Amino acid sequence: MKLSAGDFFIILFFSVGLTFCGISFHLYRSGEALIANGIETKGVVIGMHRIKRLAYPVAPSVKFYTHSGKEHVWHSSVGRNPPEYTIGQEVTLHYDPNNPDEVILEEEKLMVYVFGGMGLIFLLLSVWEIGSSLRNVWQWLFQ
Repeated sequence: MKLSAGDFFIILFFSVGLTFCGISFHLYRSGEALIANGIETKGVVIGMHRIKRLAYPVAPSVKFYTHSGKEHVWHSSVGRNPPEYTIGQEVTLHYDPNNPDEVILEEEKLMVYVFGGMGLIFLLLSVWEIGSSLRNVWQWLFQ
């Protein structure tokens, strides 16, 4: 029995979709855990930096004070074009008291939506044929 390349692509798309949805779920859960267990504070956007040199999505740099009163500057790795924040804007953030570099902005869920949306697209492109593709691969392997 000859196996079609379409079956492999269906399985690949389904696997990529599940992986992206899993990443989205992990990002959501870790963000929610940081919000629940971290310390909420206010910060001020002190600058905008490019994530990649000469590329336009820019991310905020936020200055905030830890619960012990120590000043800390955090540089986000999530950028947008046009920028979502402006210099001088006050933002609410949550940080891990044991690691003040682990920060989540309260309204920042972009990566959850990006990975979740991409995962759903891959799943929708493959879910209709995954059963027959798995059956064909199974028969090809064990026949």
